[in-house]
Amino acid sequence: MPEKNILSKKSLVDFSYMFSSNLIKKGLGFFREIILAFFFGSSGVYANYLFLKTIADFFSQFTLGNSLQANLMPKFTKLYVNSDSVDLSGVIIFAKSFSWKLFLFSQIIQIPIIWFINPESKILFIGLSILLGVVMSANFFNSVFLTILQAKGEFKKHSVATTLNLFVSTVVLFPLLLLLDIVGVVLSRLFGVFTLTLKYIKPLLSEKGTQQATLSYSDFNLSVLLLGNFANIIILLGRLVSGADGGNEIAFFTYSVVLLNTLLTAVVMNVNTLVLKFISIKKDYKVILFSTIVAALTSGILVLIVHEFSDEIISFIFERGKFTSKDTSATATYLRDISWSFIFIFISSSLFQPYFTLPQSYLKSNSKYLARPFVLAVICFSIFLYFNSSGVRLNSLYMIYGLSAVSFVLSILAFLKYKKYVI
Repeated sequence: MPEKNILSKKSLVDFSYMFSSNLIKKGLGFFREIILAFFFGSSGVYANYLFLKTIADFFSQFTLGNSLQANLMPKFTKLYVNSDSVDLSGVIIFAKSFSWKLFLFSQIIQIPIIWFINPESKILFIGLSILLGVVMSANFFNSVFLTILQAKGEFKKHSVATTLNLFVSTVVLFPLLLLLDIVGVVLSRLFGVFTLTLKYIKPLLSEKGTQQATLSYSDFNLSVLLLGNFANIIILLGRLVSGADGGNEIAFFTYSVVLLNTLLTAVVMNVNTLVLKFISIKKDYKVILFSTIVAALTSGILVLIVHEFSDEIISFIFERGKFTSKDTSATATYLRDISWSFIFIFISSSLFQPYFTLPQSYLKSNSKYLARPFVLAVICFSIFLYFNSSGVRLNSLYMIYGLSAVSFVLSILAFLKYKKYVI
């Protein structure tokens, strides 16, 4: 009983740190978006940048965030439970090698995209592509060791580190935009990433121990990577469709999703991370039920707020500088139209969590049966939208609602697989 009370109190403290830091990060994120809206509004150059960044962000979903945690958290959590002294040299070598390969692969994909969007200055966007690749690779390297911090139970340090990253990138954003325009957006991210690396990741790299930790390609499963970050993948696919015509609808989509994604990352994903760590050690259906209830309540409240005050919220946050009243109207409409899909996304993200605590051998052999229907759904919707002439706005809604419904069904199946395995 005392051990249960200690674990419960620690989980509450961990959540408090993560929740508080995410509130700060969401505040900083809002401020970044306000600055970007002020400088760019829904301009063509910003729309083209968002489309290119969507490609980079799509790659990141397979190497960062929940997908990385789903693959690595159970492994490193058990490692640190069994040993207080861990040697990470093998992990460092692999992370460096993979980061470099990730950068090269991103350029092979992103640079041809530049000719597809056909911006006024291709040289400028090639430079942006390279910088985005550097940011993505550095983020992967950092994320491996940030996941290790979480596995060690150092949620406070993880929270401060990730907050510092965004704080630095936000502080330098305005002056960099004044000096370098659109290039300053990416450079500000680089400043944040490198500050995090020097302050928190570099000390971790010097740790030595008796227990050797290793990391290899076998620790990453493509199906788990897909399922582990399906929520952001759905959002990015919707964003990609919204910019497929080369117009500025992608800007309105992006501004609207920023608001919806705030609660997803600040509340639901925080709960999910703690649930993942908690049930990696001890199975408890009450924790899973709690996270699902939080997801359902959060999504319901979100939809009600959005439908009542979307115009006022968008106007208050963004309408200044180059972001006009017409931009407000277009963004608010997108916000209302897209909000219902987040109910499926919120609940699905919670129901999927227990599944990722199952042994890696089970996940590797069974996740493909959940990932394949999702991939098939993406292909089917893509084919349908290619021949559909409804316009990118409506097509993006088809994509995000269709895939969110599919993910909801798959999350129920994933939970049933978990329940069948542990009983």
